[in-house]
Amino acid sequence: MEDDNDGILTVRAGEDNRAMEYVVLDADDKPERVERAAELAQAAGGGRGAGWITLATDDREARTEQLEDLGLEVQREQDWLMTIQLSEQPALQLNDRYALHTELESDLIVTRATLHGGVVSSGRMAVVGEDAVADRIETDPAHRRRGLGSAVMASLVETAAAHGAKRGILIASIDGLRLYRSLGWKVVADIVIARC
Repeated sequence: MEDDNDGILTVRAGEDNRAMEYVVLDADDKPERVERAAELAQAAGGGRGAGWITLATDDREARTEQLEDLGLEVQREQDWLMTIQLSEQPALQLNDRYALHTELESDLIVTRATLHGGVVSSGRMAVVGEDAVADRIETDPAHRRRGLGSAVMASLVETAAAHGAKRGILIASIDGLRLYRSLGWKVVADIVIARC
């Protein structure tokens, strides 16, 4: 992730259907950044729907209307921007049945919880300056409610803090909201996501 477009964060997702994502954290105060992010996403998407925009907002309806007026397809799921001072998240222990592995892969911290060698929960975190951005925190449905998501988050946070990060940032879906709140993360804005 980098800020190379006048306050628009660029995330190189590297997936076929999500090659590039442009993030605007001050969309309400800087609507012109939303327009610029739309231009960048449309250029990156190449008409294949692979260019994405993520906006933090206190006015979901207005940002949705703006993105639709710019020709983007707004995702209807509700998401939230959450943050925490990493020192405030509790350290947690993993159930003895599971093993936890954390490593650095292509500048990402990746943590996996395994059972008998198979991955049952995982997550990743990128450190950008003093910020640590969590992403793809997932637990196999058959292994939920066993503290795996909490243990993965604790390991990611501990490793990110060791690499100089002070603040955690993530986008939470309805599925993850309860987990992150239980760990002390706070909602700071709604998120609107669109593709072109």
